[in-house]
Amino acid sequence: MRDARTFLVVGGVVALVAAGALATTLAGGAGDDTANGSVPVDDLRQLTGAWLVINDVAAPAGTLGTVRLDFTDDGRVSAQTGCNGVHGQVSVRDSVLLTGPLISTRMACEPALMEQERWVTEMLASNPRLELSGPYLYLHWGRGEQWWLGLEAESEGSTATVPTS
Repeated sequence: MRDARTFLVVGGVVALVAAGALATTLAGGAGDDTANGSVPVDDLRQLTGAWLVINDVAAPAGTLGTVRLDFTDDGRVSAQTGCNGVHGQVSVRDSVLLTGPLISTRMACEPALMEQERWVTEMLASNPRLELSGPYLYLHWGRGEQWWLGLEAESEGSTATVPTS
């Protein structure tokens, strides 16, 4: 009798684990994804195109106007910061954005936009960790990754404007 109960309990546990694995697979939770559904960024081509900031809750300051990053196949990034443009060479290794020297235009803008340009440039130069989840890109940087910025892929022909904080 005891062996029969053990067999039933073990069989039930195995069935529950199998059902959970099947449900996870059907829900799209299997594969190389991390726990939050993001995938590693191992090639710059995964970033090619324009990205608009849509979530600045954990950035050093709320964004003013539109902040946009453009990545090209030939390893360049350009950032529109609301004031000056920032440009430079980039590559990706192990989900980290590696930047070469960054250059920018030198227009004087209102102090809040100059500060925004400063932290966007600092973020790019800090080799932020990248997370990609569907049309969303997250950049994490700072001591202990204290800052992060959420961006959404801009579709071709889009004239979307991003609400300011």
